[in-house]
Amino acid sequence: MFQRGKEIAATQEHLGQEYLCEDGKAQIDIFLSDKSELFNPLTVGQQRDLSPSVYQLIDEKMYTISLKDPVRLCFLGKIPDIQEQEAVKEMLQRHYMYLVHDKTEDLRINRLKTICLALFGTLLLAIYFAIEMTASRPVFVEVVSIAGCFSIWEAVDTWLLERKKLKVDYLCAVQAVLCEVVFTGNIDN
Repeated sequence: MFQRGKEIAATQEHLGQEYLCEDGKAQIDIFLSDKSELFNPLTVGQQRDLSPSVYQLIDEKMYTISLKDPVRLCFLGKIPDIQEQEAVKEMLQRHYMYLVHDKTEDLRINRLKTICLALFGTLLLAIYFAIEMTASRPVFVEVVSIAGCFSIWEAVDTWLLERKKLKVDYLCAVQAVLCEVVFTGNIDN
């Protein structure tokens, strides 16, 4: 099992190196065989957006790239005109800014949930210790004790486990917002 873990770590490192360029940026190449692949055909006007497959490809590729590496999105093949290139950059920026906003809100809710669970658990345990001294209702006292311990455990779980994933998702979205977007017609960039 330990050897398998080393192999997986080496594979992750290799995948990340696959994207690194000489300038220190990780480059994700997006090949367009036809310009129509770039935009979602169901969106128009102010609501015009990129194809979901473009976002999906970017998200899949960015998953393997280290968060410390700056990213360049390089569109190859049939590229749009200058005006559409600017629109693509704006759409990418807007999409990932919304994602950053969502992840910021998720982190805020996670923090609030952790605090509420911890306070509730502490309150229940305080009630438990106060009632235990009188020991008038042993079943009720045990229920309060279990509920208090459970609430505190959930607060710890929320903070340590859920928050870590939310933080990584947030950092990935920030990395995507800060990425450079370039367009080149040739495949040998």
